[in-house]
Amino acid sequence: MIRYAALAAICLLAGPAAAQPPGPPPGMGDMHAMHGAGDPAAMKAKMAEHMAQMDKDMHTILRLRPDQEAAWRAFRDAMHQQAMPPMGMAPPKPAMTTPQRLDEMDKRAAERQAHHAKMEAATRAFYADLAPEQQAVFDALHRMHGAGPMMGRKVMMMHGGPGGPSHD
Repeated sequence: MIRYAALAAICLLAGPAAAQPPGPPPGMGDMHAMHGAGDPAAMKAKMAEHMAQMDKDMHTILRLRPDQEAAWRAFRDAMHQQAMPPMGMAPPKPAMTTPQRLDEMDKRAAERQAHHAKMEAATRAFYADLAPEQQAVFDALHRMHGAGPMMGRKVMMMHGGPGGPSHD
């Protein structure tokens, strides 16, 4: 009888503990907090900080002259514009017919194409304003990690950016 009472007590005490959802893996809670996961304002601020650093690094690597600043700003601004709104919880859409959905997709594709055309024009104007040695660096950066200020810090360091070898 005492055995059954002890077993019942253990089950009663263990039940609520077993019903708890598992916690994050060790160390993951800190990582999510560090990156602002779950907080859109923190994530936006972190992205803005990252973009500003990438802009600064690219400016340093290319060794832009004062007469190139206007073209640089136009290029940078074009790269920073959002082609599409940030992903997230979209508001529910009303039920659409297939032709309506196709029209909506065409509209979004046209918006993306217009954004791409602005980025291309700004890139061409900026590139034309660079000296041949700056063009070579710009080409190398874009070949390795794509266009714009989102390129990786490692590439910046390899080409004389902050933390990398100096070309002075």
